[in-house]
Parts: sequence; C-alpha cells; structure tokens
Amino acid sequence: MGGVMKPMGNCAESELKFDNAACDLQLSGIGFEELPESCIAHVLCFLSPRDIAISACTNRTFRGASLSDVVWQAKLPRDYTEVLAKAKDGARAFDTKKQIFDYLCSNVPLRGHEFYWLSRSRAVVYRSQGAEALDVVWGSDRRYWHWRNRRGSSYDKSAYLKQVCWLHVKGSMECSLPVGRYTLSWRFALEQSVWGFALPIELAMSVNDHETVHKLVFLKNGQSSSEAEDPSGDEYVEEVDTAWKKLYVGDFSVEEGEKDSGLGRVKLQYSLVETRGGNWKSGLWLDGVVIMPK
Repeated sequence: MGGVMKPMGNCAESELKFDNAACDLQLSGIGFEELPESCIAHVLCFLSPRDIAISACTNRTFRGASLSDVVWQAKLPRDYTEVLAKAKDGARAFDTKKQIFDYLCSNVPLRGHEFYWLSRSRAVVYRSQGAEALDVVWGSDRRYWHWRNRRGSSYDKSAYLKQVCWLHVKGSMECSLPVGRYTLSWRFALEQSVWGFALPIELAMSVNDHETVHKLVFLKNGQSSSEAEDPSGDEYVEEVDTAWKKLYVGDFSVEEGEKDSGLGRVKLQYSLVETRGGNWKSGLWLDGVVIMPK
C-alpha cells in the first residue's frame, strides 16, 4: 500500500484518505510505531477516551499522538464553545483540545444554576439543573421551605420541605444535546423523620411542548400507583449514593437540527406535584433534575 494518511482536521470515516503524492511508504514489514504520528492520531480518533489513554501507555509515539488536537477535537461536543461561553467561572484560556476535554469532564457550573459534564470514559453529555432554578410554590416562605446546602450536592443550596399541604414544583430547560436517547430524573432525598407521603406523587414531562410522561409514583418505595399491590412492579427510585436518590421520570429523544451537526435542541418541561389529598407533608429534599444518556 503506497502513500501516507493525510491529516484532515476531524475524524469522519469518509475523510480518512491517503496522499500518494506525499511519499511512497511501504507498510509491509514495519511496526505501528514507525508510522507518522499524524497517521496514528487519526486511528486514535476512532477509539474511546479510555482506550486512547491505554494506547498512550504503549510507547512514546502513541503517547505523542494521543495528545494531538486532532484526536481530542473528535471527542469534544460540537457546541463546546457555547458551553465554555456559559461557564459560571468565566472565560478561560486553553492551550490544547485535551485541556478543554479535561475541563468539560470536571462538572462545569453554568450560569442559571446548571451543570454540564462529559463522561471521561465515553465522551457522552450529562446536564443537570439545581433546585434554585425551579419554580417552587411557597418556596420563598421559610415557614414551608428551607434553602441550604446538603452533603453530596454540587449546588450551594438545595430545597428542604419543612411542611406544606400543597406540593407543586416545576421547571424547564432548553439546551443543545448530541443526537440520541436520554432520561430525565429528579434528584431527591428523604429524612428519616419524613411523613405525609402516603399518596402518590404526580410526575409529568413535556418535550418540545408535547407531553410525553404523566404518571403517579409512590415516593417512598418508587412504585407506580398501578403497581403498588404488585411487589414485582418496576421501581422508579434509584439510589445515587448514601446522600441522594434519583426519581426516574421518563425518556426522550434528541433529533438532529442542522445537517451533519450531530446536535439537536430540545425544550423540556417537568413537574413534581401532590395537591389532591391536601394532607400536610415534610422531610423531602430536592436537589434538582438530571439528564443522562441512555
């Protein structure tokens, strides 16, 4: 096979080309380490970040190729410049694309009580919105709600339900996400002294102004109201760590907007309500909502 692989600036499979005019390199009988570093960089574009890190331990050539901007440009989301512009800590200077990737993997606080982060192993996008960005009925009245930090939260303040008979919390988020399937969940916790949640919570979610989820879930055991008598029913509550749990709401899809962008904009609206019973309740913590890839 003659020629060398010519750097193309990104790593779409259709753009991997050989430039026969550049040189006449005979590949038979030589090792990978003898290939030009730019060729190896293009190969690394097709690996996951985890596999790139493993390859970098092979030899110096792979180590050098693994630091190439070509490699890490391919792992960055297409809208990363927009994310950097919204970062709460302001504009930052980066020398390499890998530095940008590492920064986006560090749980970046955005303006508007939101966080953005990449999975370091798969380079997929996660987003979250804190309780302070939510519309909480009577949330500003200290007789009913307290706002303070709780262990395990990324936010300065979470919402603690002191006592209320009308639980009504809603929020919205409009953002860009890579094309794919995602889940939305509430992040919550219950005090040991929790009381008043004998009736199910009403969960709803709309995607691009179309309601896609509307269901009743018992907060303490995570079962839907229709499954309460069936212990084998699906559970919607998942323990995140010792401090917080996730209350699963539903799935949604993001479709491509501009051609070949790999991104789509989505408008989400969600609510957590229990107003039908009129009974007083207490002991609930709300940290916000989390969007995760499926």
